[in-house]
Formats: sequence, C-alpha cells, structure tokens
Amino acid sequence: MFTRSPQVVRNMLLVSLLAVAAVGLAGCEPAGTMTGGMIRYEPELMFSLPAMCHQPDGATLCDETGAIYLSCPNFNDPNYPAWMVKITPENRLMPLCMLPVREDTGIVGPMGVDIGPDGNLYVADNQYFADPKGKSRLLRVNMKDGRAVGVDVVVDGLKLANAVIWRNGRVYVSDTFFDIEGEYGAGGIWCFTLDELNKGPVKVGDPTKDKHVMVKINAIEGRGTGNGGPDGLTFDEQGNLYTGNFGDGVLYKMTFHADRSLKSCDVFLKHPDLTCCDGIFYRKADRKIYIADSQKNSIKRVSLDGKLENLWENSDTTGAGSMLDQPCEVLVRGRQLIVIDFDMPFPGLRNTAFDAPYTIHTIQLD
Repeated sequence: MFTRSPQVVRNMLLVSLLAVAAVGLAGCEPAGTMTGGMIRYEPELMFSLPAMCHQPDGATLCDETGAIYLSCPNFNDPNYPAWMVKITPENRLMPLCMLPVREDTGIVGPMGVDIGPDGNLYVADNQYFADPKGKSRLLRVNMKDGRAVGVDVVVDGLKLANAVIWRNGRVYVSDTFFDIEGEYGAGGIWCFTLDELNKGPVKVGDPTKDKHVMVKINAIEGRGTGNGGPDGLTFDEQGNLYTGNFGDGVLYKMTFHADRSLKSCDVFLKHPDLTCCDGIFYRKADRKIYIADSQKNSIKRVSLDGKLENLWENSDTTGAGSMLDQPCEVLVRGRQLIVIDFDMPFPGLRNTAFDAPYTIHTIQLD
C-alpha cells in the first residue's frame, strides 16, 4: 500500500523529474535490433523516466505554449500512484498533479488526454483492469495559469476508456471493449458536448442503447492481436475522424453532417502489414496519419490515399537506446515525432516483459 502523503510524493517526483531533465538525453546501448523500416527514421532516446513515472501513456500538445501533457497510469507497479506530468518546450519534465482514485476500485488509470475548448485537460480514466463492469470515467483537470487546481469526474460508466479528442465543442472518447454478449471485439466511440459536461457528471449506461455512443465498431476475429476495438483518435483538417482497432489494426474514417451527427463510418485502411493500431496522430504538414503499432514495436504512417509506410520496427527490447518498447502514443511537435512507450505486455505482442528503462523516443521527420 502506498502511504506517503501527496505532498511528499509530489516532492519526490519533482526531484526525480529534475534529475531526468538533466540527463534525459543521455544515450545508452541498444538492447535489440532493427527489424524493419528505414534507418533515416531511427528513433532517438528523449527521456528515461524515473520509476515514479514508469508507464507513460497518453499525451497531448498545447499549440499555444508548446507544452506536452502526459499521463502515467503506472499499472505495472501499483506501489506508484498515477500522475499527470508536463514536458516543457525546453524538454524539462515537471509534475502536474496526482489524480483521485475511484473509491470502490482503489485506482485511477489515466490514459488518453486532450485539451478542451475551456482550456482544461480531459483525461480518460481506464478502470477496466480493476473492474470491467462500467467503472471507467472521463476526468477534467481544471487548469489555471498552466497549473492544475482541481479534478472533477465529468463522465462515469464507461468500459475501457482509452483515447480522448475534442472538436467543435464535442469530446470523443474511444472505448476499446464494450463486452457485448455474443459479439466478438465490440467497442466504440462516445460523444459528449461541453454543455453536458458543465451541467454535472454524465452517467452512461448500456452501450447498445445509450445515445452518447456515436458508433460501434467490431474487431475482426483471427486478425492481429485479439479482440481489442477502437483505440487512438485523430482528426484531419477537413474534420474527418479516424480510429484504429487495437486488436486487428483496421483503420476507420468517419464523416459528419453539418450538425456534427455521424454521416458515415467506413474502413479506411485494411492492410496485411498493419494488425494493431494504438495511438494515432494526423500531421497536417504532410497530410499523413502516424500510427503506434504496439504489436510489432513499430511506427507506421498512412497517406490520405491509403498508402502505408513502415518507418521503423525493432525486436523485443527494453527500450534502451534507439529501440522502441511497445509504442502506444505518437504526436508531432514541429518536425519531431514523439513516441511514448507503454511497456505492458499483452498476449500477441512482441514485447514480453515490463522492464527498465521507461522511455520516450523521438523520430526526426522530413
């Protein structure tokens, strides 16, 4: 049981992160081999994180300040509480806040995160690993002058809350497992308006009936890692939404009517070399979607005409040096692709063990 006070823990984390900021770019010997992709996209180690942030996951970029907000659920070692941290434009890591645990499960599992139109952070709290029966939440981290000043529950009753993204006053949350009886690999995307969230916590119900489910998507049996449904979310500049299934790697494109109701949801890419989609990010500069392929320790990208490239792929590693260790999230800041390593083995993945170092990498883009 973790018994230190939040202030003591925060001070410990601050000391650890300041140490990382001083040595985070130091290299270490690779512990694996490149198995695919192009050497010009070889990753570089950005940070080796302290044990108190041993499992980073979701990240979002503040376009105004250049800061990155990062979630650390720390599922791998429950001796460490979950954290939200900030990466400054100068690549210094700073603690942002601890998050309140759910009383009936005793955990909080921050994953996807995005900045809302009100300037606050919205964080998917994945409770599925503790209790799969609709205990996941959407949390709001209230921000003032770049600091966290409080945390509210704005949605309750999700299954495996995963990615979060805002667009036109609406927040979209992927749910990787709906666990619908008789259906293989059912998941979907929830949608809530800012007005709804401001009126108090929204309690959702059965995903086959609840009006907040925008779309249901099923994974394909026998393809990829298993039955994981929608994971990452990203928008292109035309307002089309994309998601990919963790379990089978199929990428979907959603279009909308003028009132933002769903117009269509169709397969955008189904490619034999892509069998797992975790985090995804659309880069306007080259009009391509970057994909964290957790299964193969790989980074891929796909153009809007459906052409797939394998930028990098490596063997099972510890994440040392240029080697990725189960990449789960990607985002672009300038010409750098920032890659977050989740390092939590699941059946069907190349990654076989949770191990140090705990890493974030970068890839220099054209």
